[in-house]
Amino acid sequence: MATSRERWTVARLAAIAGLPSKVGYEARDRNVLHPTVLSPSDVLPLLTFEALRRISWPGENYARNTPQRLRLWEHLAIEHSRVGDLSDVDPMTGLYVHPSGADLAVRPSEHAALALRFVEENTPYQYLTLGAWARQALRALAAEQEQAGRRHGAA
Repeated sequence: MATSRERWTVARLAAIAGLPSKVGYEARDRNVLHPTVLSPSDVLPLLTFEALRRISWPGENYARNTPQRLRLWEHLAIEHSRVGDLSDVDPMTGLYVHPSGADLAVRPSEHAALALRFVEENTPYQYLTLGAWARQALRALAAEQEQAGRRHGAA
């Protein structure tokens, strides 16, 4: 796993997330990522930012192609996605994002209750698979470390 002294860059974080660097730089420019304190766990807020940046809820007057400040519900969702070290994220962890914010769920009963609430209230929502994203990022980190080990072994 990454050490605390290891240098993380926006471009490297975007690569681990499987995103183009420009998405990482846009997240940095909109204060989602803070380059002086980046860590592997910032993959989840970056992926959340990418998943939400083009959403426009019904009745919301929002030009998707115009860079703007984060809307309140985007900010809340991104902060909810900061769930700690990637290896500690339960595979069942999901984030339900809706026009008034975001709700984190881990247990099946929490997922069922949230989905039922949104259906009953006719509330639009977007489900983000934080647990799956964390596992995917851990696999990408392991592959990166394996590749670096091969380079050092060949030198």
